[in-house]
Amino acid sequence: MSVQSGVALVVVVLAVAGVLVPASPGAGAAPMVPASGPPVGWINISASGNYGYTPPYFQQEPTNATITVRFTDGSDLAHTFTIINKEGWVVPTSYSPAQIDTLAYGTPSSNLDNANVSGPGVVNVTTFTSPGPGWYEFVCTVSGHFQLGMYGFIAFGMNLPSNLTGSGRTGVGGHLTFNVVDAGIVVVLIAIIAGGYLYIQRRRQRARFPP
Repeated sequence: MSVQSGVALVVVVLAVAGVLVPASPGAGAAPMVPASGPPVGWINISASGNYGYTPPYFQQEPTNATITVRFTDGSDLAHTFTIINKEGWVVPTSYSPAQIDTLAYGTPSSNLDNANVSGPGVVNVTTFTSPGPGWYEFVCTVSGHFQLGMYGFIAFGMNLPSNLTGSGRTGVGGHLTFNVVDAGIVVVLIAIIAGGYLYIQRRRQRARFPP
Protein backbone atom coordinates (compact mmCIF):
# COMPACT_ATOMS: atom_id res chain seq x y z
CA MET A 1 0.00 0.00 0.00
CA SER A 2 1.39 3.35 -1.00
CA VAL A 3 1.69 6.29 1.38
CA GLN A 4 -1.03 8.18 -0.45
CA SER A 5 -3.42 5.23 -0.17
CA GLY A 6 -2.74 4.96 3.58
CA VAL A 7 -3.48 8.66 4.12
CA ALA A 8 -6.72 8.39 2.17
CA LEU A 9 -7.80 5.38 4.24
CA VAL A 10 -7.17 7.28 7.51
CA VAL A 11 -9.21 10.25 6.27
CA VAL A 12 -12.14 7.99 5.37
CA VAL A 13 -12.05 6.26 8.79
CA LEU A 14 -12.02 9.59 10.66
CA ALA A 15 -14.91 10.93 8.60
CA VAL A 16 -17.03 7.86 9.32
CA ALA A 17 -16.23 8.09 13.04
CA GLY A 18 -17.33 11.73 13.07
CA VAL A 19 -20.72 10.75 11.66
CA LEU A 20 -21.30 7.84 14.05
CA VAL A 21 -20.09 9.50 17.31
CA PRO A 22 -22.39 12.36 18.52
CA ALA A 23 -20.84 15.65 19.46
CA SER A 24 -20.44 16.36 23.17
CA PRO A 25 -22.86 18.91 24.72
CA GLY A 26 -20.02 21.30 25.39
CA ALA A 27 -19.05 21.56 21.75
CA GLY A 28 -20.89 23.70 19.27
CA ALA A 29 -24.45 24.85 20.21
CA ALA A 30 -25.39 25.51 23.86
CA PRO A 31 -27.62 22.91 25.59
CA MET A 32 -31.38 23.58 25.39
CA VAL A 33 -33.06 25.03 28.51
CA PRO A 34 -36.79 24.33 29.00
CA ALA A 35 -38.91 27.48 28.85
CA SER A 36 -40.41 28.52 32.22
CA GLY A 37 -44.13 29.23 32.51
CA PRO A 38 -45.76 32.43 33.80
CA PRO A 39 -45.42 33.19 37.53
CA VAL A 40 -48.14 31.91 39.84
CA GLY A 41 -49.39 32.83 43.30
CA TRP A 42 -51.87 31.65 45.94
CA ILE A 43 -54.17 33.60 48.26
CA ASN A 44 -55.86 31.77 51.16
CA ILE A 45 -58.39 33.96 52.93
CA SER A 46 -61.39 33.43 55.22
CA ALA A 47 -64.45 35.46 56.17
CA SER A 48 -64.61 35.80 59.95
CA GLY A 49 -67.64 35.98 62.18
CA ASN A 50 -67.04 39.62 63.16
CA TYR A 51 -67.39 41.07 59.64
CA GLY A 52 -63.71 40.83 58.83
CA TYR A 53 -61.17 38.88 56.81
CA THR A 54 -58.41 36.57 58.00
CA PRO A 55 -55.80 37.72 57.16
CA PRO A 56 -56.90 41.35 56.64
CA TYR A 57 -54.15 42.19 54.14
CA PHE A 58 -51.56 40.73 51.75
CA GLN A 59 -48.19 42.08 50.60
CA GLN A 60 -45.57 41.26 47.95
CA GLU A 61 -47.93 39.16 45.86
CA PRO A 62 -46.43 38.34 42.44
CA THR A 63 -47.12 40.76 39.59
CA ASN A 64 -48.43 39.80 36.14
CA ALA A 65 -49.07 36.31 37.47
CA THR A 66 -51.87 33.77 37.60
CA ILE A 67 -53.26 34.09 41.13
CA THR A 68 -55.48 31.38 42.63
CA VAL A 69 -57.78 32.50 45.44
CA ARG A 70 -59.17 30.04 48.00
CA PHE A 71 -61.95 31.86 49.87
CA THR A 72 -63.47 30.08 52.89
CA ASP A 73 -66.58 31.13 54.83
CA GLY A 74 -65.80 31.05 58.53
CA SER A 75 -69.10 32.60 59.59
CA ASP A 76 -72.84 31.90 59.41
CA LEU A 77 -73.48 34.50 56.69
CA ALA A 78 -72.86 34.90 52.97
CA HIS A 79 -69.85 37.03 51.97
CA THR A 80 -67.79 38.07 48.97
CA PHE A 81 -64.09 38.68 48.43
CA THR A 82 -64.03 41.42 45.79
CA ILE A 83 -60.85 43.25 44.78
CA ILE A 84 -61.77 46.76 43.56
CA ASN A 85 -59.85 47.60 40.38
CA LYS A 86 -58.64 51.06 41.45
CA GLU A 87 -54.93 51.17 42.24
CA GLY A 88 -53.75 53.15 45.26
CA TRP A 89 -57.27 54.20 46.32
CA VAL A 90 -59.18 53.69 49.57
CA VAL A 91 -62.95 53.28 49.34
CA PRO A 92 -64.62 55.97 51.49
CA THR A 93 -66.22 54.39 54.55
CA SER A 94 -69.25 56.61 53.92
CA TYR A 95 -70.15 54.65 50.76
CA SER A 96 -73.64 53.16 50.79
CA PRO A 97 -74.40 49.54 49.79
CA ALA A 98 -75.63 50.80 46.40
CA GLN A 99 -72.39 52.71 45.83
CA ILE A 100 -70.35 49.63 46.76
CA ASP A 101 -72.29 47.55 44.22
CA THR A 102 -71.72 50.11 41.46
CA LEU A 103 -68.04 50.36 42.35
CA ALA A 104 -67.55 46.59 42.35
CA TYR A 105 -69.75 45.54 39.43
CA GLY A 106 -70.44 48.69 37.38
CA THR A 107 -68.36 47.47 34.42
CA PRO A 108 -66.75 44.13 33.45
CA SER A 109 -63.38 45.50 34.60
CA SER A 110 -64.60 46.99 37.90
CA ASN A 111 -62.95 44.24 39.95
CA LEU A 112 -59.80 42.15 39.63
CA ASP A 113 -61.46 39.14 41.27
CA ASN A 114 -64.79 38.28 42.85
CA ALA A 115 -65.45 35.17 44.96
CA ASN A 116 -68.69 34.32 46.76
CA VAL A 117 -69.37 32.03 49.71
CA SER A 118 -72.78 31.28 51.19
CA GLY A 119 -72.38 29.68 54.61
CA PRO A 120 -70.24 27.90 57.20
CA GLY A 121 -67.32 26.02 55.69
CA VAL A 122 -68.19 26.82 52.07
CA VAL A 123 -65.08 27.25 49.88
CA ASN A 124 -64.87 29.05 46.54
CA VAL A 125 -61.75 28.88 44.35
CA THR A 126 -61.19 31.52 41.67
CA THR A 127 -58.26 32.70 39.53
CA PHE A 128 -57.23 36.04 38.08
CA THR A 129 -54.22 37.68 36.46
CA SER A 130 -52.49 40.11 38.80
CA PRO A 131 -51.56 43.62 37.61
CA GLY A 132 -48.18 45.33 37.80
CA PRO A 133 -46.80 46.81 41.05
CA GLY A 134 -49.44 48.58 43.14
CA TRP A 135 -51.99 48.11 45.92
CA TYR A 136 -55.76 47.65 45.94
CA GLU A 137 -58.65 47.35 48.42
CA PHE A 138 -60.87 44.29 48.68
CA VAL A 139 -64.37 44.44 50.16
CA CYS A 140 -67.43 42.37 50.95
CA THR A 141 -70.28 43.55 48.74
CA VAL A 142 -73.09 41.93 50.75
CA SER A 143 -75.35 44.79 51.82
CA GLY A 144 -74.06 46.51 54.95
CA HIS A 145 -70.96 44.35 55.45
CA PHE A 146 -68.50 46.94 54.12
CA GLN A 147 -70.00 49.55 56.45
CA LEU A 148 -69.43 47.16 59.37
CA GLY A 149 -65.72 46.98 58.55
CA MET A 150 -65.42 44.08 56.11
CA TYR A 151 -62.56 45.19 53.88
CA GLY A 152 -58.79 44.82 53.57
CA PHE A 153 -55.87 45.50 51.23
CA ILE A 154 -53.57 43.62 48.86
CA ALA A 155 -50.26 44.76 47.32
CA PHE A 156 -48.58 43.29 44.24
CA GLY A 157 -44.80 43.53 43.95
CA MET A 158 -44.54 45.85 46.95
CA ASN A 159 -45.45 46.36 50.60
CA LEU A 160 -48.61 48.16 51.67
CA PRO A 161 -48.41 51.70 53.11
CA SER A 162 -47.96 51.41 56.87
CA ASN A 163 -51.23 53.20 57.63
CA LEU A 164 -53.15 50.34 55.98
CA THR A 165 -51.58 47.55 58.02
CA GLY A 166 -51.62 48.90 61.58
CA SER A 167 -53.86 47.38 64.22
CA GLY A 168 -55.69 50.70 64.58
CA ARG A 169 -56.81 50.81 60.94
CA THR A 170 -60.51 51.69 61.19
CA GLY A 171 -62.74 48.83 60.18
CA VAL A 172 -60.17 46.23 59.15
CA GLY A 173 -61.15 42.98 60.82
CA GLY A 174 -64.46 44.39 61.98
CA HIS A 175 -63.08 46.39 64.91
CA LEU A 176 -63.94 50.08 64.75
CA THR A 177 -61.51 52.47 66.42
CA PHE A 178 -61.47 56.23 66.99
CA ASN A 179 -58.62 58.67 67.37
CA VAL A 180 -58.62 61.71 69.67
CA VAL A 181 -60.05 64.06 67.04
CA ASP A 182 -62.90 61.67 66.20
CA ALA A 183 -63.73 61.26 69.89
CA GLY A 184 -63.75 65.04 70.41
CA ILE A 185 -66.13 65.57 67.50
CA VAL A 186 -68.49 62.90 68.83
CA VAL A 187 -68.50 64.49 72.30
CA VAL A 188 -69.27 67.95 70.87
CA LEU A 189 -72.12 66.59 68.75
CA ILE A 190 -73.62 64.78 71.74
CA ALA A 191 -73.37 67.97 73.83
CA ILE A 192 -75.09 70.02 71.10
CA ILE A 193 -77.91 67.49 70.74
CA ALA A 194 -78.40 67.23 74.51
CA GLY A 195 -78.36 71.03 74.91
CA GLY A 196 -80.91 71.47 72.13
CA TYR A 197 -83.18 68.86 73.67
CA LEU A 198 -83.07 70.55 77.11
CA TYR A 199 -83.73 73.96 75.56
CA ILE A 200 -86.81 72.69 73.74
CA GLN A 201 -88.12 71.01 76.87
CA ARG A 202 -87.77 74.23 78.89
CA ARG A 203 -89.58 76.22 76.19
CA ARG A 204 -92.45 73.74 76.32
CA GLN A 205 -92.67 73.93 80.12
CA ARG A 206 -92.77 77.75 80.04
CA ALA A 207 -95.53 77.63 77.41
CA ARG A 208 -97.60 75.36 79.65
CA PHE A 209 -96.96 77.17 82.90
CA PRO A 210 -96.34 80.87 82.19
CA PRO A 211 -94.99 82.90 85.14
